[in-house]
Amino acid sequence: MAAVYDRGRGLSPETLEAWRAALGRYLPPETGLPVLDLGSGTGRFAGALAEWFGADVIAVEPSSGMRREARRNASHPRVAYVGGTAESIPFRDGCCDTAWLSTVIHHIENLRACARELRRVLRPGGPVLIRSAFPGRLDGITLFRFFPEAQRFAETCPSVEATVEAFAYAGFEMESLEAVPQVLAPNLTVFCDRVRLRADSGLASLSDDEFARGMRALERAAAEETAPRPVTDRLDLLALR
Repeated sequence: MAAVYDRGRGLSPETLEAWRAALGRYLPPETGLPVLDLGSGTGRFAGALAEWFGADVIAVEPSSGMRREARRNASHPRVAYVGGTAESIPFRDGCCDTAWLSTVIHHIENLRACARELRRVLRPGGPVLIRSAFPGRLDGITLFRFFPEAQRFAETCPSVEATVEAFAYAGFEMESLEAVPQVLAPNLTVFCDRVRLRADSGLASLSDDEFARGMRALERAAAEETAPRPVTDRLDLLALR
C-alpha cells in the first residue's frame, strides 16, 4: 500500500488549502516547540505543516514502508521522520507543542494509551487535532456510495464520543468539532482511477468480489457523468485540549 498510497490518496491544492485554513486557528506554535504528526504515513501533511506554519515537524510512523516513501517523496528540511507507535511515542516529556493525527485513529489499538502518551509528550495545554471520518457522520463520503461494505467497516471505527471519552481519561476535553470540505478529484473518472489503486484501508478490508462489484458501479457512474464536477467530501476536524 505504501508504494501506491500517494497516487491513490494524494490531496489536491484545494483540499490542502481548506485544511490550512482550518488548522490556522491552532498553528503556528508560539512556543517554538515542534508539531507532532502522529501516524504520518507517507508525509502528506508533514511537509505541508512545516511549509504553511514555519514549524518544525516530527513525523512518527510505525510502517517502514511508509517512512521510506515519505523520505523519498516528502522530504523537507524542517521535517524528521521517526519510527514509533501511538501507544509508545519515543520522545521526552513536554517536548511538542501540538499533535496532528490524520485519518489514523482507526489504526490505533489502544486509544487510551495513545491519549496518555500525547498528554505526556505535549506541553501543558497543547492541542490534539484529529482529522477523521467518524461513524455516524459518514453521509458525505463519496466512496461509500459505491462500496457500502467499506462504510460498514468505517462504522466500527472509533466515534467522536468514543474518542472524546478515551482522551478524557488522560485529562483532555473536546474543544471543537467541524466538518471540513475537501476536493478529492476533478471528476468521477479521475476518482475512479485513484480508487482502483485500492490505497484506502477501508477498501483493503473488502473481499476481492466486494471490491470488484464496487468498482463496476463506480465505473458505470463515471461513464454516465455528462457534466463532470469535482468529487467533494467532508472530513471532521476534532480538537481536544
